[in-house]
Amino acid sequence: MDKDTKILITEIPGEWTERTRSGHTNIWNGKNHDRPHRNGLPEVRLEPPEKGLYAERIDGAWYWISGCNKCNGEVGKWSYIVCDAHNVCSCCGTHRSQLTDIPWGTRDGFNCKPCQERLDAAAKAEALAKFAEAEYDDSDFEYQDECKCPHCASAIHIETEHYGDKTMTCEVCDGQFELTLNYEVTFSTKVIGERVSA
Repeated sequence: MDKDTKILITEIPGEWTERTRSGHTNIWNGKNHDRPHRNGLPEVRLEPPEKGLYAERIDGAWYWISGCNKCNGEVGKWSYIVCDAHNVCSCCGTHRSQLTDIPWGTRDGFNCKPCQERLDAAAKAEALAKFAEAEYDDSDFEYQDECKCPHCASAIHIETEHYGDKTMTCEVCDGQFELTLNYEVTFSTKVIGERVSA
């Protein structure tokens, strides 16, 4: 697909400004639970003439333009949609239409299940080998600034809203462990009323 693709959408008036996307479907004046859009205009849903295109308002008119990051030369960015040619596993090149299992989303597109399993196995082996070389002991996993797996020492990111004591499984080595949050007590004081003085 040419990154400079620009196809006029004659079905949509240029003065319409309310457009959302749902996968490849572009929706103008989208209904809200079967209620008409607040602007009173009719809802219109269009599929692009080719996968990888999406609607964009340019100079007061609607056009189909390329949304595929790979076609547009924007490597390393998450792409909302891709063209058919780039809808392939980022490791082996298998087309999505040939997959039998759900793929893993990545910054570069997706990895098919066999490729992701190979990547996971390699990451596990590497982490366990590094762990064996480093000669960790239990104290290396106590009172740390981040959660680390005590089987392979992989750092595990935990969102604040998920803080709490729990049993966890490492995403790298599949080892199970107990996570305990440690709290440090500090003190703050503030004068009530007038400051006492001599």
